[in-house]
Amino acid sequence: MLKQRVVTALVLLAGFALLLVLASPTVFGFAISLIVAAAAWEWGRLCGVNNEHAQTAFAIVVGVISLIAMHSPLVDSGIRWIMLAGFLFWFSIPVQFYLNPVLPSVNKTNVAWLLVGVLVLPIAAMSIQYLRSHAPVASSWLLLYALAVVWVMDIGAYFTGRQFGKRKLAPLISPGKTWEGVYGGLACSAVLFVLALGLAEWPDGSAFKLLIATLFAAAFSVIGDLFESRLKRAAGMKDSSQLLPGHGGVLDRIDGVIAAVPVFAFFWVWM
Repeated sequence: MLKQRVVTALVLLAGFALLLVLASPTVFGFAISLIVAAAAWEWGRLCGVNNEHAQTAFAIVVGVISLIAMHSPLVDSGIRWIMLAGFLFWFSIPVQFYLNPVLPSVNKTNVAWLLVGVLVLPIAAMSIQYLRSHAPVASSWLLLYALAVVWVMDIGAYFTGRQFGKRKLAPLISPGKTWEGVYGGLACSAVLFVLALGLAEWPDGSAFKLLIATLFAAAFSVIGDLFESRLKRAAGMKDSSQLLPGHGGVLDRIDGVIAAVPVFAFFWVWM
């Protein structure tokens, strides 16, 4: 299993690195829409869509919406308000966790949660394209930094939680996560910020914006992870699918990204 995980991870990283560095915005957007479509296929399963044709249709619809959105004028003219909508959605999720940590078991198709997928997955795709091609100082490196925040937060929280974790973060949703893990992950993200600030050139006055975007994105990557865990518990599933050998599903790998990157982009465009 470990060997399978490592091989899959290396293949995915190599493929994404090539896309990130070499692909044109059109090709990159098309690749992201395929990833989003795969995640949407799994999202449909978690929302109780059991018919394979319906799952595929939902995936195609969300993928096409994402593709159109990434190449529409909204990426420039309306991005402030789209990122605001995404931020407000994710900002409301901790309140939902507090009021209703456990969702009812999924016995039939949950149309409301399907519509949520139609909202959040294309917004995540637009935020990825925005940071790479349209934002101030947009570049593959800016997007890579935003993604690295998620990865560093996840790794830091995992090891810190294993070593020092005592207080459960959300025991009814994900019993393994602890507050100590969150603090450790945030500390690691702060170290990443310091390294990025020292090793790369940033526009004058952008350090504070980068710090705020980093810390909020790191924190909301945990929210995205918990959000998917909550859906999986309601659906009675351990993994969103088995599309990635040794890793579960696509959604399992990008649950933090779909929350964190729009939050990062929100602060990048509004501050």
